[in-house]
Amino acid sequence: MYLYVMNLQEQISRIQSMMGIINETNIFFRRRVTPPEIASYFDVFDNKTFDETDNYADYKYNLVLTSLEHVLWIKFKLGWEELPEKEEIAYINLVSEIYEDEIKKLYNKHPIRQL
Repeated sequence: MYLYVMNLQEQISRIQSMMGIINETNIFFRRRVTPPEIASYFDVFDNKTFDETDNYADYKYNLVLTSLEHVLWIKFKLGWEELPEKEEIAYINLVSEIYEDEIKKLYNKHPIRQL
């Protein structure tokens, strides 16, 4: 059964790469943190991120950034200064796209600034 799952995961990765969903520029992050791990911290950083940003685009980017860096710190004790900046930005954009609907719901639950 395990071999079947690995083959399935490899096939999914290949298909996603061919479709351009995941590219090789964010391999550093894909090997360390999955999008669901990042999304699990959205609720934790929601209010603080909302208070510190002026618009939805900033909110979305900073929510994913803060969550990603938190997971990397918890799992590997890696700080932002140790991360490849361009790859981090690309991975944040990818995760932001994947969780667009969930992020909008979090943003819209605040009484001010509805989308």
